Amino acid sequence: MKLGTITLDVPFFQAALSGYSDQAMRLLAMEHGAPLVFSGLMLDKSVLYPAVLREPLYAVSDREHPIGGQLLGSDPDTMAKAAKMLSESDYDLIDLNFACPAPKVTQKQRGGFLLTDPKRAIEIIRRVRPAVRCPLLVKLRIGYDRSEESLENFWRICEQAVVEGVDGLVIHGRTVDQKYRSRADWSVISRVKSAFPRTTVVGSGDVFSAEDVVERLTEYDVDGVLIARGAIGNPWLFREARALITGRAKPPPPSLTEQGRLMMRHFDLILKQYPTTKATFFFRKFCVYYCRRHPQRKKAQMALITAANVEDVRSAIEHWYNL
Repeated sequence: MKLGTITLDVPFFQAALSGYSDQAMRLLAMEHGAPLVFSGLMLDKSVLYPAVLREPLYAVSDREHPIGGQLLGSDPDTMAKAAKMLSESDYDLIDLNFACPAPKVTQKQRGGFLLTDPKRAIEIIRRVRPAVRCPLLVKLRIGYDRSEESLENFWRICEQAVVEGVDGLVIHGRTVDQKYRSRADWSVISRVKSAFPRTTVVGSGDVFSAEDVVERLTEYDVDGVLIARGAIGNPWLFREARALITGRAKPPPPSLTEQGRLMMRHFDLILKQYPTTKATFFFRKFCVYYCRRHPQRKKAQMALITAANVEDVRSAIEHWYNL
């Protein structure tokens, strides 16, 4: 799959996940087969302060290339300045987020709100494209809601993004007001690919297994698949998807011991990024997802999310994962 000057050897990659896709998660994803990762969402105004790019969610190591940065904002000039600064840092690719449904984002006229203001969304693309030399993606939802006007806005932004020369459209198959309720509508994503056959179109929504990745690629004829929430606490998904796509058998699921060793490694990586107390609390939200594979899921989850310090976390992993 081509994203401008970047060529991926498999047609999927890890999404920008607010509050999750820090350096630890990204490294584990790449070690398990993700060909491209994204850092957490970045507010355009924040990127203008160099210190922000040294924070764990955004700092880039030599082992993470290619890596993308996703920008949130509402002012075309500020977005262009932030994109330029990001492209001159360690990032290889930029994604403009016109999709985020979080109220704290849309209430400030960012993210998914821009689907109600196509003129401003298009102006942002128009200002950012000449400001950067790296590949540029635009992430959208299929509308703000299901109204005819919203659908027209969505298609108008897609069309103008292609005219302005973006290197790909990343489309989530829900409307903004749906958030993550109901099933994602991939038929709309497929129609976008049919309308713009020369543009790379990547689909997103309800991808939680390697089989989901293959099914979306074959049934909807998209160029690629974005793996988002399905990757939290499950980097094995990348290994499994890579195997199926390249014609190999799906690897057996990780044993309890393998799961425990990876969790311990993830925790150790987090400890290198944050003070111990913060690291302990930050790791909890990953544990909820890791424990979904455990035969005693609820008990394992409870033991890990109630662990109060580093020693308790390690002891809980050792006990519940036979280390």
